[in-house]
Amino acid sequence: EPGLETSAEEEEAHDTEEEEDGVEEDELKKVVKEQRQHAKALIVQAAKLIAPKIEKTFVEGFDYVIEQLRASPDYMDIASDMEISKAVYFLKHKKPKEAKETLLAFEKKDQKLHDSTTLSRANTNLCFIYFLEGDIRNADTYGTLAIKADRYNAKALVNKGNCEMQKGKLAEEKDKFDEARDQYNNAKELYMEGIGVEAECVEAIFNLGLCCRFMANLEHRLENIQDYESQLRAAGQAFEKLYTILPDLTECNWNIATIYDELEQLNPQGAEVTGKKAEDWYKCLIAQVKSDAGVLARFGALMARGDEESQAVAYHLDSYRYYPVDMDVISWLGAYQVKSEIYEEAIKYFEKAAQIQPKEVKWELMVASCHRRVGSYTQALETYKEIDRKHPNNIECLNYLVRLCKELGKKQEKEEYQKKLSAAEAEQNRLAANTRTNMDMMNGGGGGGGGGG
Repeated sequence: EPGLETSAEEEEAHDTEEEEDGVEEDELKKVVKEQRQHAKALIVQAAKLIAPKIEKTFVEGFDYVIEQLRASPDYMDIASDMEISKAVYFLKHKKPKEAKETLLAFEKKDQKLHDSTTLSRANTNLCFIYFLEGDIRNADTYGTLAIKADRYNAKALVNKGNCEMQKGKLAEEKDKFDEARDQYNNAKELYMEGIGVEAECVEAIFNLGLCCRFMANLEHRLENIQDYESQLRAAGQAFEKLYTILPDLTECNWNIATIYDELEQLNPQGAEVTGKKAEDWYKCLIAQVKSDAGVLARFGALMARGDEESQAVAYHLDSYRYYPVDMDVISWLGAYQVKSEIYEEAIKYFEKAAQIQPKEVKWELMVASCHRRVGSYTQALETYKEIDRKHPNNIECLNYLVRLCKELGKKQEKEEYQKKLSAAEAEQNRLAANTRTNMDMMNGGGGGGGGGG
């Protein structure tokens, strides 16, 4: 076929000689090289298509194709490419062990048989497999080898960056904050280098944004607010660039919306601008994931902060409908109904909260409070009695039991609860006094003994 007159090694050596002599390729040589590359691409594509089908198993098919390609010096590089394709085929069929064995066997062969680009691809895939297995040490080793073989392999740079980012997360978990920051910075540099090699490398752009968010969270944890905002904005820039390439990527839109949401809370002076941007991005996101309760809840909270009460209620209700056990949503809806003096509706939400958190007394106290506010004193009394059985010596509960028994003319019960209330208050005062004494002793408040006469 056209463009296959010389071997790949001869052509590469000839090109190198010309470059060293400073002689530019003439147009004919450029055309020949392009034709040769196109012909090889077609051969690779054809080989990948037939390999899984020509034998009983796809392994035998790949082995046969690789053997035939290796028989010709002109196709040695394609044979190497097919070995990697065989490993990728294993991965697609969820056989990572076989894929790893294939790539390790490839890597152990005489490296003179493979060009640097092919070696880089093999090591990149090994890095990827080890990373998925959680073996960061081996992933990091092969990531380094992949970059060493071909510094212009964007995927290799991304995989190595992922290893650095994971090391940063592990360091942060151990409270090694300076080390974590250094690892995150290493990851950022690798992602940016990957983008320099391949401007629209979506993996590099996405992970750059993700890494900036990790760094922002680290700075927020350390209360470095200025650095937190800076990293957050850098993350936003990365995801907005990604949006120009993949406008329908939900993860991208979620990140942009939540970044502007955080910026709106961080900077009250610019809240109007960032809040409007967050609103626009949330609307775009909700159009993609209409039933995502978490997104609906976050947007509802944003609307509440912006005094858009009707929208805040609507989105919180939508979130509750899709996920009726989110305590933040339930407590917000309950508090809103109390604020609106719609106590019957508030009771529903507080009863739901009590079911989800049965050991948390405040929800049942809220239910009882709502009964009192609508004038259902008998029901309120029964609710407080139930609370007292579950949570004895709760002073707030006992206070209301004394008050309600007095209002309902239950003198004997009032006296009983008054005794319990007095005992509970006395115990509370005793514990508070002990705590103060212990604190004084810890602060050196205990004086030394005096001398004898």
